[in-house]
Amino acid sequence: MIGPVLFVVVLLALTAIQYGFMIGIGWRPLRDPAGAWPSGLALGPYGWVQVWSFVLSGLLLMIFAVGLHLGTTNGHTSRIGPALLFLAGTAMALMGFETDPIRRTGPRTVHGWIHDLAFVLFVLALLLTFFFLWRRLSKDPLWRSHARYTLVTGSLATLLLFLPDVAYYVFIANALAWFEVMAIQLWRLSASSPRR
Repeated sequence: MIGPVLFVVVLLALTAIQYGFMIGIGWRPLRDPAGAWPSGLALGPYGWVQVWSFVLSGLLLMIFAVGLHLGTTNGHTSRIGPALLFLAGTAMALMGFETDPIRRTGPRTVHGWIHDLAFVLFVLALLLTFFFLWRRLSKDPLWRSHARYTLVTGSLATLLLFLPDVAYYVFIANALAWFEVMAIQLWRLSASSPRR
């Protein structure tokens, strides 16, 4: 439950603090938000905070994937959804490698390639997670309503990737909201009932 909130707080704080820097490296908040944000935040004067936010959020997402596996259907159905979510967490942690600036004079760096490939892996793994978890959750009476929410979230996330401009922010907010809602449900179920 801490991961999405922490990630949002860091994003908002660093964006406000480093706004001028981000504009200077080519970020266009409304026209091309995905061009430099949020990865470009790691290049600024307080970039180390964003690097650690990626790493910590990725680790927390991996732990959440394990908890979701154990907390749904007693872990007795397909493991693909939780495995994909774990992979998404790993990719998010790897985004801690700093990206390359949009405007650069030299060749791409190894850490820039790692970051960009990790982002692509994160998005693909996350989108697949929604659809595999939807099927898994629909088989668990305690999670059935969250199965529909997961399907809607995955469908919306997929659509948002093909839309321009500020849809990118909605994509991120949609995914973070899903993480938070699912984590709260997992916590609520684990706190209110003995082991199933």
